[in-house]
Amino acid sequence: MARLLTAQETEVLVDYSMFAMLSGSGGDPLAEERDVAAIGPGGIGFFSAANDHTATVRLECWDGEPPAGGSSGETVTGTVTIAPPPGVVFVGIGTGFSREVSTPFSGPCRAEVVCTGRDEAARLYNEEHELFFEDVERWLVRLWPEEHRNQ
Repeated sequence: MARLLTAQETEVLVDYSMFAMLSGSGGDPLAEERDVAAIGPGGIGFFSAANDHTATVRLECWDGEPPAGGSSGETVTGTVTIAPPPGVVFVGIGTGFSREVSTPFSGPCRAEVVCTGRDEAARLYNEEHELFFEDVERWLVRLWPEEHRNQ
């Protein structure tokens, strides 16, 4: 059974309805916009349901594939490569925001991104015309080393 190695929660400033997690491996994770998230070798692009607010992100690092059912919400999976020294950086697009988070491993990793609160964030932004709200949209990012199988 997989074991949780680290978990860290941080607030991220969302601008232009997006933010990113850069893994130091090059490439622009925001280059290809998706409904929820785009996962690629260079990191993860997060596409929010609202503009100009603060989202909460929980980054979990596991030693293997975590158990299913970690959280309900819209889910995207893929592979990301974390460059040494191990760590990622969460960045805002036009805000100047950045926050470094250490990871216990580098190299190819599987990633699972789960977002909750999107409907409420969209409602606040589009119907209530609220800006700068906090902790409505929540993101869970789970990373674990990719297993290499002999072919």
